[in-house]
Amino acid sequence: MSEIRFDLVTGKMVIIAVERAKRPHDFAIAHQEKRGSKDCPFCPRNENMTPPSLVEIKDGQGKWLVRGFTNKFAALNTEVKEIDVPSLYRGEYGYGVAEVIVESPYHDVTFGNLTLEQMKRVFHAIIERYRSIVKDEKIKYVQVFKNFGPRGGASLEHGHWQVIAIPFIPELVNREVEGTQEYIKKERKCPYCAIIEYEREAGVRLIGENEKFVAIAPYASQYPYESWIIPKEHQEKFEEIDEDSLSKFVEILKPLIEKYEKEFEMPPYNIVLHTLPPRDIRNYHWHIEIAPRLTIAAGFELGTGVHINPVSPELAASILKLQNL
Repeated sequence: MSEIRFDLVTGKMVIIAVERAKRPHDFAIAHQEKRGSKDCPFCPRNENMTPPSLVEIKDGQGKWLVRGFTNKFAALNTEVKEIDVPSLYRGEYGYGVAEVIVESPYHDVTFGNLTLEQMKRVFHAIIERYRSIVKDEKIKYVQVFKNFGPRGGASLEHGHWQVIAIPFIPELVNREVEGTQEYIKKERKCPYCAIIEYEREAGVRLIGENEKFVAIAPYASQYPYESWIIPKEHQEKFEEIDEDSLSKFVEILKPLIEKYEKEFEMPPYNIVLHTLPPRDIRNYHWHIEIAPRLTIAAGFELGTGVHINPVSPELAASILKLQNL
């Protein structure tokens, strides 16, 4: 059973997901288990090892190319139960949705090695599930993300994305949306649109661009070689992306992920979607953030929330620079 607990002093929300790991050795993630396709629950012919499909995109022979289902070890679920909360504190049942999108039937294919068409299929499946999940009005935010490698948080090596829907808007998301409103109020324009205009002109943090998107190393990068992909046109919600824009999106995403996987020899990384919460009428500009996990947060970062990044975004952009887009 999961719970959402609130810090007494800061109000920070934490999900306590007791079903996911109970023993000390569950946290030994230094070496990722090599299961192989015979033992992998995400491989074809092992579908009985996972919950039933919620979405499938198939080829002409009826074989699935992308498959999505409920996370068997979900941090949250839609069963509503009463929980005991100590009188000093505030907490509630961990209501929500946790799903997995398997990005390919092939066990050893990395995300960067997918074809452009296969990448599009992955996002078609994600968007289909996103639209279905947000029909539940108790859901206030849906986080779409990919973990790669043990230090990136991936517990299985077979490539996959996760979709986690929660009954509150996370503090970071709310800060971004509120910060966007404040900037618009002061400057009469979207801050992300301003970033695009400035970085295209400055050039030093520009990684690449095409007709619809730019990729940059953000000025205040928290992580070494962090990058963002932002639509040039002001768009608030990723789930409303049209087919042409989706094609242009994967055309810039694929070579960037290929660059990470090649230059850093398959580093652990995270890809995170930032989009406007469902039913939110505030102004925002969706984007994707990519963070290779090349350093480990230590005492200073944990104590202050301020990251120390040993690589300037200007250097990162020069290394990650994309050609021939």
